[in-house]
Amino acid sequence: MSPTPSSDRRQGAVLLVVIVFTVAVSLLVASTVDFTLTESRSVTSDLDRAEALALAEGVTESVQKDMLDSIANFETFPMSGTVTLGGVDYPYTVQLIGSEINRTDSDGVNLAIQPYLINSQVDIQLATANVSRVADLTMTPIFQYMIFYSDDLEILPGPNMTLGGRVHSNANIYMGSGATLTVDTDYLRCTGELYRQRKNDGSATGGTIDIKEFEQTTFQAMSPTMDSTDPDWVNLALDTWGGTVQTGAHGVSEVVAPEIGSIKAFNSDGSKGHYHANADLVFIDGQAFDSGGNPIGLPPGVVQEVTMFDGRENKNVTVTEIDIDALNASGHFPANGLIYAYRTDASASQPNGIRLTNGQELAAPLTVVTEDPIYVHGDFNTVNKKGAAVMADAVNLLSNAWDDSKTAGSLPTASDTWFNLAIVTGNVPTPDGGGAYSGGFENLPRFHESWSGRTCSIRGSFIKTYDSEFAVSPWSYGGQVYTAPVRDWLYDPDLTDLSNLPPFTPNAVYFRRVTWDDNVAVPFSP
Repeated sequence: MSPTPSSDRRQGAVLLVVIVFTVAVSLLVASTVDFTLTESRSVTSDLDRAEALALAEGVTESVQKDMLDSIANFETFPMSGTVTLGGVDYPYTVQLIGSEINRTDSDGVNLAIQPYLINSQVDIQLATANVSRVADLTMTPIFQYMIFYSDDLEILPGPNMTLGGRVHSNANIYMGSGATLTVDTDYLRCTGELYRQRKNDGSATGGTIDIKEFEQTTFQAMSPTMDSTDPDWVNLALDTWGGTVQTGAHGVSEVVAPEIGSIKAFNSDGSKGHYHANADLVFIDGQAFDSGGNPIGLPPGVVQEVTMFDGRENKNVTVTEIDIDALNASGHFPANGLIYAYRTDASASQPNGIRLTNGQELAAPLTVVTEDPIYVHGDFNTVNKKGAAVMADAVNLLSNAWDDSKTAGSLPTASDTWFNLAIVTGNVPTPDGGGAYSGGFENLPRFHESWSGRTCSIRGSFIKTYDSEFAVSPWSYGGQVYTAPVRDWLYDPDLTDLSNLPPFTPNAVYFRRVTWDDNVAVPFSP
């Protein structure tokens, strides 16, 4: 049978509907695919952008930290280069902005401020992140702190004690007292936590702690339960002491100081360490050298080799003894005020070292540096006081009564002795998680006599930025080691005057962020 005209029309209409439907479905599918691709690109773009920005900020933070470490340790930092994160190198640049600014803060502390512009760039597939940070590098002479610790600071004296200068730790502070600890300063700060307990065993500490209110003459007590463990610690500290007491929770940032490498005789590459390289007078064992490495013939009595018993190390040690009074008269007192001394036979198993004696008067300001333990014998820098410092693996103080008669099992009696001296030293730290006590700040300088009832007076600064590597026996008390003196230890306010600082005083450095700009670009708009 032949199809009728009406049948043909119906078939044509159906075909047209099918074609229209097919086209519509195709358009819908295409639209959906396009939308999905766009959304996918958008999500990918957002992820790339976030990753690029995080990496660029990480690069900038890394550059900033490396700059602090380099500058604090007397090294040159490259003004451009790359930072490796996750095995990938990312570029950075650093620019000076203007010139150095010198000013004095409200505490009378001298600051040198140099603004820097730090730029970093990170490309992550669909995104590029550029981060620019303007930050003030702030340098302050480290002896403008009374106490500065690069790690945990423990202050746990038995008798009364007063802290009269800036106190800073780049970690935690543990405080307590067997009597009354008076904190007479507007600056008690740490980057970690402040605890009213011992680090070595976690026990709560007793005694009275009175802390000065910020820019006031009044003091408020720190009760045994008042520390960083309080859930409202930030407000509690501010309400109680104003701005005097601040911790990491208040935004206290790290202040970087020189590490032990700066006092080493030689760097890992064989070059002289910073202080060794700059000293006008060098003692190697018993021989003196000038800054050019030429031997110097010193008059008799300036330097000699002596053996003494160290009760803490429980052994005889050999020391190069430098007679400061004889050096004053020798014509070889260092013109730049820096002596570097070391012994080639010093080690952790045999901690031989350096000893200064007859140092009541200095011909000029003086800094003595050694990678070994140092012993300072008798009144030091007490006549016509000048800027003076010692930097060593460990700093040991011997009284005027010391006469080298000490032997194993004995404990000679000390006499009242006075030291006008800034100290940079290591210690044997209390292990994290508890263990043998470091001795705390109250025993940072080491003693070797029976000081009971005798006074050790120190006017200076106490800096601990590294661990001891030669004098490594842990702190111990009594027996043949020592008994504690009456501690008359105060910050020397003369150190706030730049003209009174010891030669080659190191700087503590930190950054203060001024501006921050994140510029993240993507190749298309989602």
